[in-house]
Amino acid sequence: MGIIGAMNESDIDNSKPIEKKKDPGPPLKILLADDTAVNLALASKLLKKRGHEITAVENGLLAFEAFKENSFDVVLMDIHMPVMDGLESTSKIRELESSQPSRLPTPIIAMTANNEQSDHITYLSSGMDGIITKPMNIKTVVSQIREIIAKFSA
Repeated sequence: MGIIGAMNESDIDNSKPIEKKKDPGPPLKILLADDTAVNLALASKLLKKRGHEITAVENGLLAFEAFKENSFDVVLMDIHMPVMDGLESTSKIRELESSQPSRLPTPIIAMTANNEQSDHITYLSSGMDGIITKPMNIKTVVSQIREIIAKFSA
């Protein structure tokens, strides 16, 4: 199941110009980690349409490497990925942040199709700051990102 819903490659039309849509708040620098190419392409395109800058990677190790080299406003982290899963990547990111006191913590939001409360508790206790349950629409994703960022910076 894709980040936005049950979509496939035919849902991505790269021939049409990206039309900007109004998104409340300033543009965000988003690290997006998901092991499904269609999810990455679709989520990236939809978030870019709203004016956000996206760095898309296909596993948790690449997410951690990108995080070491750049700063982000938020990380959208799939839970189940090859090489390094979302929980391990989050742990490594939190360790890196702890070792660099001048670096402010970055909100990390789990992306998962799993809707079990016990798993959500595990994700939150592992250092993630919120959960987006798949499938969903882009308006919900943007709204939840803004809500978590607002709580984080309060």
